[in-house]
Amino acid sequence: MKSMKALYFPELHKIELRQVEKPALKDENDVIVKITLTTICGSDLHIIHGAIPSKPGFVLGHEYVGVIEEVGSAVKNFQKGDRVIGPPVPFCGKCDSCHAGDYAHCNAGIHGSSCHLWGTHAEYMRVPNAEACLVHVPDELSDEDVIFTADILSTGYSAVMQAKVKPLDTVVIFGAGPVGLSALAAAKLYSPREIILVGRKDKFRLNVGKKIGATDIIVSSEEDVISTIKKLTNGRGADVAIDAVGVEPTIQQAVRCVGINGRVSVVGISGANVTLPLGEVFFNNISIDMGLGDIGHVKYLMNLIKEKFIDLSPLITHRMRLDEIEEAFKLFENRNEDVLKILVKP
Repeated sequence: MKSMKALYFPELHKIELRQVEKPALKDENDVIVKITLTTICGSDLHIIHGAIPSKPGFVLGHEYVGVIEEVGSAVKNFQKGDRVIGPPVPFCGKCDSCHAGDYAHCNAGIHGSSCHLWGTHAEYMRVPNAEACLVHVPDELSDEDVIFTADILSTGYSAVMQAKVKPLDTVVIFGAGPVGLSALAAAKLYSPREIILVGRKDKFRLNVGKKIGATDIIVSSEEDVISTIKKLTNGRGADVAIDAVGVEPTIQQAVRCVGINGRVSVVGISGANVTLPLGEVFFNNISIDMGLGDIGHVKYLMNLIKEKFIDLSPLITHRMRLDEIEEAFKLFENRNEDVLKILVKP
């Protein structure tokens, strides 16, 4: 049995770097990818602590860039040595959801969330449905250039698309974490009048938002969010609000900060029921969209990066080795120092 290093999830609230069996091809549509770069996501913490229900006993992780090492017999468009990136959901391209363009709801599963489909925090991984879900990485782009495209950038871009951001809009983004900052970078593509970034207390993250393109920042622990937004918009309210947090207070603020005919997009994962001021929503003709990000835009987003329209490099705060991944998780969760995204290289 060939083995490899990987971050294993043996039980709730526990992770450990250990030797596990190296993956092998199971289907003719599979490939084996040697991971060259991965990163830690907030969803990994949700899994570890049970906020996203799962049965422990698998390798974590779902964001990656890698090089193909082995190819199934039915795979024609990829070969050994190709640099590739893939989405968290290795969608099949054949089911009803995929035919509708709703790749996130393909029944293929999610990397690093079950025993069925191990993840990216490892030296190697098996990717099913390779022909449908994998994308070649252009030679002129580095692993660091593209690492965020298939997950957090796709999610942030989806939020902007759902909200139909237009030129001269005022956009408010709740949450200065990786998804909120990705939405900020995506919103800039549509030439809004202003982008207001709202965060609770982490001024480091808010300042990164300023670097990416926020015109104003609001520290919600120090200011009245709604009145500040009304003041910044001369009383009319915002045109668009994007919630990248997923908790009741920020979702309610997102609904209340927009003006008549405002558009609200919710991409923060909510683990509980939320009360909304439906009277205000109804009488102000507010539209609300929510749901999983569209993971079908990876090629397009990589092209935007190549053409210098998007740069998420300010999100990279740490670079660590796979041997240090347990320490990296502690740093990411406890935030004892300024941290946004930690890149992990096997």
